[in-house]
Amino acid sequence: MFLYFIKMRRSDLDLDLFCRMIRLILNFRLLKTGFFTACIICCGARLLAQTNIDQAYYLPDTRYLPEVPTPASFLGFEVGARHVSHDQLLAYMQALARSSVRVQLQTYGYTHEKRPLVCLIISDPALLKEQELIKNQRLALCDPAFSGNLDIQNMPAVWYAGYSIHGNEASGSNAALLFAYYLAAADDDAVREFLQHNVVLLDPCFNPDGLQRFSNWVNTRRSRQVASDPLGDEFHEPWPQGRTNHYWFDLNRDWLVAQQPESAGRVALLQSWKPNVFTDHHEMGSNSTFFFQPGVPSRVNPITPERNQVLTAKIAEYHARILDEKKILYFTRESYDDFYYGKGSTYPDANGGIGILFEQASSRGFAQNTENGLLTFPFTIRNQVLTSRSTMQAVAAMRVELNQYLRDFYKESVSLASKDAVKAILVGSMQGESALKPLVGILDRHRIDWRVLGQNADLNGQKFVAGKSIVVSLEQAQYRLIKGIFGHATQFSDSIFYDISAWTLPYAMGLDMAESVQLLPSWLGGKEWPKPLDRPKLDDEKAYAYALDWQHPDAPKVLARLLAQGFKVKVARQAFRSGSQSFPAGTLLLPLGLQQTPLGQIGAAIEKLLPSDMQCVPLIHGLTEEGPDLGSSKFPVLRLPKVLMITGDGVNPSDAGEMWHLLDVQWEMPLTLVDKDRIAGANLSAYNVMILPDGNYNLPSEKVREFVANGGVLIALGESLRWLRSSGLSSLEFRSVQPETVVKALAYGNWEELQGAQRMPGAIFEAMLDLSHPLCYGYQKTALPLFLSNTLFLEPYKNHYGNPVLFGTQALMAGYIHPMHKGLVSGSAALAVNSVGKGRIVCMPGSVNFRGFWLGPNRLLANALFFTPLVAVETTK
Repeated sequence: MFLYFIKMRRSDLDLDLFCRMIRLILNFRLLKTGFFTACIICCGARLLAQTNIDQAYYLPDTRYLPEVPTPASFLGFEVGARHVSHDQLLAYMQALARSSVRVQLQTYGYTHEKRPLVCLIISDPALLKEQELIKNQRLALCDPAFSGNLDIQNMPAVWYAGYSIHGNEASGSNAALLFAYYLAAADDDAVREFLQHNVVLLDPCFNPDGLQRFSNWVNTRRSRQVASDPLGDEFHEPWPQGRTNHYWFDLNRDWLVAQQPESAGRVALLQSWKPNVFTDHHEMGSNSTFFFQPGVPSRVNPITPERNQVLTAKIAEYHARILDEKKILYFTRESYDDFYYGKGSTYPDANGGIGILFEQASSRGFAQNTENGLLTFPFTIRNQVLTSRSTMQAVAAMRVELNQYLRDFYKESVSLASKDAVKAILVGSMQGESALKPLVGILDRHRIDWRVLGQNADLNGQKFVAGKSIVVSLEQAQYRLIKGIFGHATQFSDSIFYDISAWTLPYAMGLDMAESVQLLPSWLGGKEWPKPLDRPKLDDEKAYAYALDWQHPDAPKVLARLLAQGFKVKVARQAFRSGSQSFPAGTLLLPLGLQQTPLGQIGAAIEKLLPSDMQCVPLIHGLTEEGPDLGSSKFPVLRLPKVLMITGDGVNPSDAGEMWHLLDVQWEMPLTLVDKDRIAGANLSAYNVMILPDGNYNLPSEKVREFVANGGVLIALGESLRWLRSSGLSSLEFRSVQPETVVKALAYGNWEELQGAQRMPGAIFEAMLDLSHPLCYGYQKTALPLFLSNTLFLEPYKNHYGNPVLFGTQALMAGYIHPMHKGLVSGSAALAVNSVGKGRIVCMPGSVNFRGFWLGPNRLLANALFFTPLVAVETTK
């Protein structure tokens, strides 16, 4: 039988049949020796290399419009023969838009690396001319005040098809080439009729930067003769891999908060079209098969209507049917869930759509040996094409039903809101607009109405100041998404989460929040913020020094700019009062007598660096009414942080990317990224701050010790704390569960559930701050919500001054924590500092900028960068 396959003519060889034959031989051990098994693999690879994979392998045998170029004719190779790069993908999509009357191309943004983010709008030419009308109809369909008057029988459905949000899950974007061609060129009744009644938004690549990074790697490691051993370089990308975007953000966790340009653009696109169905094409481990939703039934966000899952299951029948025809293995209702609204396949569920996740076992390279046999890149692409076609069939058959669901979703949302005991949510900050702007931006993206608070309010012991707070009414169409953004549940029907269990945005951003059972009309101000108070003119002739507010959200960026431009900046270690104004510890001070800039030019130079609402107060003389005088040693000079961050294999790319983005983009601070394998030979004398992101480390401990001992600051986060402990750089102790408290599974079949429940999926905990400590400057309240997604519980140092941030006794604010961990969090250290020689080591078990939207703890990192040298050595031993 094997020799028969070897002798077959190339044109007679069916790739799937060949792969199944190899599996049969290996699984039934018809050839048992390692030598003959190796021969099979080598011969199989040679046959595979000679096989013609053409369009007929992927697409139906129908007539195609000749004026529309095929992917192969445009690219110069068949889809699947190589990994398409983003520039090739983009060029082909542009060619489709030029050649087909069914296709229009819209650029909705640009990546950090300036690659265009494009979406093909595909439909019948008559519908393409009516795009604005269709979008307006769909927005009306989502408004209960108007939706009842709309004719949904004749209304087009909208399907948003998205591919490869993780750049190294490339079968999606390669499938997009084929499916876009199919929609643009297939000249048969099924496609024509579908496009006459529906609109497709086809996004061929959600993550251009990641796809380019990955395709470059795998194509440059590709041999002419196929090598399918998983050991090969082709299947092992270097750090940080192509999964993420330029700043190493996982874009499939960014839909709700939209911190990255890719997400902001596509959320705007989604909100303008309100698609009925959203499909999200991914890859998973190579030894798996194919997954499509529904996911785990018990892990659906309770805000999502039950009808959503019914429709998801109905659509799944179409996927099953088309995969059954090809004898493709698949599974549903396992592993993946619909809980976190920041994922691409779940975010639509909170917007009246049906989000569907596809996960294809990944070949990574061209062909890879797996537990299920030889897995080829063309095979993975075809499965993504097949489920694109099955979605098309479902949308065609269910068009009216899907539009009815969209209308009902928003009608029911308003009804639910009227029954909810909570009528309004107030969110505030004494910093006003500057602190609330990130949250308001998210609300605007999701078409959630809000108002500036028009009258002071006191709720649950919290004071909300008019003009410095906002009010969000729950009685609006986006009620469900509002619940998803502001929810803070701690009780759940399931204890296992695919992603995080809590993301309450006001907590994440360090804002005050309270729920109200009433909505007073006097609370509803306008959308315009009060004009900031005029800042006193900075007149160098009249001033002795200038005092800057360290509590302002942009203060770290301002301070970094001042120091980089050579200004001498001091910081108040104690509160003081000058004239009639009081200033807290952490206030920045610029004495005019120390500046190199000539008098008469200092104030003007400073004003250019300040946001319009950041206070800069001229101080008239050096004597103060209370606290230290301005010439006191209580005002130490600050140094410019010269930051080096460790990267490379073993480092958590997401954690590193979050800090890279924070410093580089938000604070505009230069930092140098250095692979950990180059630290041993690196000259570190040009740096005074080293950051260890979450990760597993094996650094040259003596080199790092020397850096700290000479006055450097080491900031360590997450799992890097374990290396600090093992290297002797810190005496950290980690709390652990006592053996007798571990719950034992009653049956072997429960072990996976038990293990999953004991993970820390990501929850929010209240920490208590010592506001007098330099690492806590800039905070006004002693309580700060922090995010934990690991089980690193630090025993506080015996010298309590070394623990300026501790988790509270009743710490859980939102999310899930396993009962065995509750006692470990209580009273554990959220930030600890120790000294080595002249330097300091700052340890934080959690994230300070989780996914870019966790803004509240940012100030802890800023304080660590600028103020750690101020921490007295006596308090760190």
